[in-house]
Amino acid sequence: MFGFLRKSPIFPWAGDRLRSARSGGETDEAVLRGLACGAHLKYANGDPWNTVADPRPAPKWERTRLKSMWNVTDAHRWYEMVQELLDGQISTPLWDMAMGARAALLVRRQGTPEAGQPVSEQAWNDALGRWLVDRLGPHHPELRDTSAALRESVSRILRYEARFREDGLLHRDAVVRRTLAWDLGRAANMACWGVDARFAQPDEAREALRVVGSAAAEEYDTWQDFSLGYVLGRCLHFDEDAFGSWYREVRDSHRLLTADRKSPWTALPLRG
Repeated sequence: MFGFLRKSPIFPWAGDRLRSARSGGETDEAVLRGLACGAHLKYANGDPWNTVADPRPAPKWERTRLKSMWNVTDAHRWYEMVQELLDGQISTPLWDMAMGARAALLVRRQGTPEAGQPVSEQAWNDALGRWLVDRLGPHHPELRDTSAALRESVSRILRYEARFREDGLLHRDAVVRRTLAWDLGRAANMACWGVDARFAQPDEAREALRVVGSAAAEEYDTWQDFSLGYVLGRCLHFDEDAFGSWYREVRDSHRLLTADRKSPWTALPLRG
């Protein structure tokens, strides 16, 4: 059995309601917490959120899909993909690098006249520049390109956060702390897809899901915070600053999942 350690495909909007399996659903709270991390995509696809395996599996179709969309072709590559998602290495490293610099700046401001004030784009970029020079050195050949990519990430994050506030997803003075939830949410679904493709046994998927739930609880205080990280990650990945269907769909599922009494998030605490 694989041992997961802590160090997506996106489909058309298929679901219009939250679904739970009435029989065959998981009962282990740690596994359910991991499954709940994948609730955005489960809802989008119209799938029950609380099952590890599809009751009507189609392994040939699932393998074809995993190969075309994720380049996952066997059990070993499935394991590697789940691990990379758990480690936040698929989509989120650059974004979380930028967001970490802002978080550190906010901590340093505590007890100063700037405490509680929003971090300006200029101050954020300055902090990132200093951090990057300290890490790479002033003459590193990748310094210029990495700095430019981080500045672009900062601008995009600020634009999305402004829209989140406008749409009521984010409080006026709040920020999204990090986008790791985007990879963790997909790790939860990848764990299940591996079972459906017969690349993994259900117990292997459950092991991965327990780690997903634990990682989410370690990084986020609430499901609201987790969801905002997922929403921002999905938008940065797919939406291209258009505020189009990629944004609207996940915005709507965020509203439902954080409020509906049938949502796993209203009944299952993120931190057990």
